[in-house]
Amino acid sequence: MTEPDFDRMTKDEVVAWFRTTDSLAPIIRSMTEAPASPTAPGAAPMMLVSIRLPVPLVDQLDRLADQTEARRSDIIRDALTRYITARTAPVSQDEAEHALDVLRRIVTIRTTEGRAEAA
Repeated sequence: MTEPDFDRMTKDEVVAWFRTTDSLAPIIRSMTEAPASPTAPGAAPMMLVSIRLPVPLVDQLDRLADQTEARRSDIIRDALTRYITARTAPVSQDEAEHALDVLRRIVTIRTTEGRAEAA
């Protein structure tokens, strides 16, 4: 069986081929690697986001930017990255064990109090 030539097939021919095939292997074999991103290697594409900040906060931000010779956006991006990383980081085993210990103590206290009130 010959491979379909997707580059030469019409839209209707491609649709008909999809309706009759049991394997996507020919499509996968015909795929080529996507061209490299125009951004620097490892750099994520950027999106412009507009936010409103209190004037005193912007003043502090500008002073910090001047002192550190950084741009506002770099400081904000760094702060947001740290915030999101801290909020979404997985719980360590030590933190999980500590939380379980606290919960065990609470359950023990409450069940002991319940038995004492029933007596």
